Amino acid sequence: MEYRQTDGKTRRVHKQYVDVVARILAGGQVVPVTVCWVDGRCFTIDEIVSTTGFGLTVHGIRTATYKVRFGGHATELYLEDQTRERPDGSQAHLMRWWVWAFDRTLEGERRG
Repeated sequence: MEYRQTDGKTRRVHKQYVDVVARILAGGQVVPVTVCWVDGRCFTIDEIVSTTGFGLTVHGIRTATYKVRFGGHATELYLEDQTRERPDGSQAHLMRWWVWAFDRTLEGERRG
């Protein structure tokens, strides 16, 4: 279970995979352009504030972090590169984008 601090509150979060439109530059850099949430809303990224390269491989997964801003909102967007071994011994890469999404609670519904 993972927790994140926001607006002075500690809230439970989960990894949410999202669709991302990205450019791959001639030099090989991956640049996210648009993020699409699970509910279908899409947002064009206004600014990439910072990036980290892929870190150490843990359980066959490396992750790069992109701090991005869109619509006046800043968030961290992660690119996960998972290496899987094929039956023939070669390796396949699965690359997926994700964000930390806040878990919904029933607390607000109980009050009503």
